[in-house]
Amino acid sequence: MVGGAKVSSKLGALENMLAKVDRMIIGGAMANTFLKSIGVDVGGSKVEDDLLDAAKKFIDAADAKGVKLHLPVDFVVADRFAADAVTKTVTFRDIPPGWMALDIGPASTLLFKEALQDAKTIIWNGPMGAFELDPFARGTMAMCQAVASSHALSIIGGGDSNAAVKKSGEERNISYMSTGGGAFLELMEGKILPGVAVLEP
Repeated sequence: MVGGAKVSSKLGALENMLAKVDRMIIGGAMANTFLKSIGVDVGGSKVEDDLLDAAKKFIDAADAKGVKLHLPVDFVVADRFAADAVTKTVTFRDIPPGWMALDIGPASTLLFKEALQDAKTIIWNGPMGAFELDPFARGTMAMCQAVASSHALSIIGGGDSNAAVKKSGEERNISYMSTGGGAFLELMEGKILPGVAVLEP
C-alpha cells in the first residue's frame, strides 16, 4: 500500500515490488498521476505530468504480471487546501475543475480494506490523503485501523506514515514501524543498504 505526494520518489520501489506482491494499493496525491495517465480528469489535483508515461507503463506492467492494482474510485475534494475549505465527496470521474482530491472517499476506503482482508504481509509507505488537516484525515485513519486489526505482518515505513499511525492511536498494533523513509524506499527498490552491506561476510 503506497501513498503520499510523489510518484517520482517511489516509482523504483513500486516497479521492484511488482515481482513480490499479488496486489497493490495506490492512494494519496500520487494516485492522481496514475489516474490522469489513463485519461481521468483530476481537476486541480497535484499531478506529476512528466511521469504520466511512466505511470501508464507501470499500470500495464502490473496487468501483465497479474498484480491487482487498486486505485481510488472516489475522493474527498476541496476548492482549496485549507482546514476550512468547502469539501464534498465525488467519484474519481467527477472532480470539479480546479478542485483538489485531498483524501480517498468512503467507497475507496471500503475497496482498500477488502483488498487487505486476507493479506499475509502488508507493507505501507505514504498516507492516503492530507491527514494533517482533519477534513482530509478520515481515509488514512480508516486504513491505519484496517492494518492494525489485520492478522497480517504489518510493516510501515516513513515519517508521514508513522505520524498517521500515531495520530490514529494504533501504533501498538503494528508489527514494525520504520522511521527511515528514504532507507525504507531504497530497501523496497531492492538496494543493499550500507549498514547491511558492512555486515555481510
